[in-house]
Amino acid sequence: MPHARTRAARSAFPPSPPPTPGCACAPPDAPALLHTADEAAAILKVSPGTLRRWRRENTGPAYVKVGGRVGYRHQDLVDYLASCVVVPEVAA
Repeated sequence: MPHARTRAARSAFPPSPPPTPGCACAPPDAPALLHTADEAAAILKVSPGTLRRWRRENTGPAYVKVGGRVGYRHQDLVDYLASCVVVPEVAA
């Protein structure tokens, strides 16, 4: 007789990850795996030239280089925006 796992043992395993964006099994509204520089610039409300300068100066959001192409992960853009938040001090 095959070994049957108990309910507790089954729930100890992590849930399956969501489908990879861009995959045939992903929902049609799932974001792309990487944003282009133009898309990232639009999200950050800066010009693509500003992103190029930031890459040259080693500032700005993290990016991915595959061959000669540059891409931006969505979470890296979100993290960069979060790091730019300035909370003014409350006057006493």
